Amino acid sequence: MSNAEDLSARNRVPGAESGRRLLAVLLSFTESRPLWTVADLATELDMGTSMVYRYIALLREVGLVDAAHDSQYRVTDLAASLAAASAAVRAPIAATSLPVISRIRDEIGETVLVARRSGSVVYTVERAESNRPVRLQFERGQAMSLHVGSLSRVLLAHLPHAEREAYVAQLADDVRSLPTLAPVALDEVVSQGFAESFEEIDDGIWGVAAPLFSGGAVAGAIGCAAPLYRTPAEQRNRIRAAIRAGAEEISREL
Repeated sequence: MSNAEDLSARNRVPGAESGRRLLAVLLSFTESRPLWTVADLATELDMGTSMVYRYIALLREVGLVDAAHDSQYRVTDLAASLAAASAAVRAPIAATSLPVISRIRDEIGETVLVARRSGSVVYTVERAESNRPVRLQFERGQAMSLHVGSLSRVLLAHLPHAEREAYVAQLADDVRSLPTLAPVALDEVVSQGFAESFEEIDDGIWGVAAPLFSGGAVAGAIGCAAPLYRTPAEQRNRIRAAIRAGAEEISREL
């Protein structure tokens, strides 16, 4: 079990397995897979068909799912309101940051990202892709653990101390003891204004991130992820300066 899966298991609400399965059915409807039959859902989620029928019936009752063609089901426009609610919160930081991160991407030639925290996970909300792309685990909307990588750790470091300590205390022993998660290391991230990571998420990838502020509170983070082989120390210094300057610019706009 991964650290993220282990933390998720510890945070599970007791007695909510039925609700968890219902959400699993709803969340199976994605842009890449918008139509499902009951049989396919049962196979995908390892549930009995009668159970899936019951969950589909409940989702139809509340208007989130409806019948499509060929015994398939689809989400309704009501489900789109959830995406709209997310966009209403996401849009300001994404729209404000895009011109800045695009410019920085052009200056440094590497991928630049913006992320925000939701609970104990971090999501990438905008991304300016390098013209020399490299495979990264930073797709838009993908959840990342709050303690792994520079983007996440800069947000963890800026949590209130009690909340930060409670999060770290839930991690597995071998993770909790990492030098990067020591209180003094997280305090240093706050004082220096950035976090760096070396191969914490993807092999051969270096990352740097700085916090974004809005109204005095941390609203998200801007960061760069680049291959180590093309970012020697001098280039890392240049990228770090660009990311910190970009963070200040976006924060002023926010």
